Amino acid sequence: MKRFYSQAAMTLLASLLLLACDNKKKDYPTDYVGFERSTQTYYYNPANQEETLEVKVIAVDKKKEDREVKLNIHQSNIPGIGTIYKLTNDRLTIKAGKKEAKTTIVLSPKKAIRGQVIQISCTPLWKGGQTSKLAIELMPK
Repeated sequence: MKRFYSQAAMTLLASLLLLACDNKKKDYPTDYVGFERSTQTYYYNPANQEETLEVKVIAVDKKKEDREVKLNIHQSNIPGIGTIYKLTNDRLTIKAGKKEAKTTIVLSPKKAIRGQVIQISCTPLWKGGQTSKLAIELMPK
């Protein structure tokens, strides 16, 4: 009898573990469109004049229509240094049937300051869409 309970407990534990790891989409709200993570670290080469950094915007589900989001990069010009990074385009379209789209940030590593943070917000252009934010920390290699 003790052996039966032991096997039943192990089976129950295994099934609970499988259910807990079932679906990654449950981490996001339904109809979520935004960044995959809220923070990221980018390692740049200080010797380079210019580098490009790809940023991915994801959607939880595929849709039959295109979805457009507005990207906004928050930056303050540092006196004497100027603009360190810029977004290549401020609107991004996730095509119908797709779950992601990418945009690029052009970075000037020679002007970058160690530990500087790029803050980007992604706002869906439809009613009810929630803004998501991404913070990218810049670190030299």
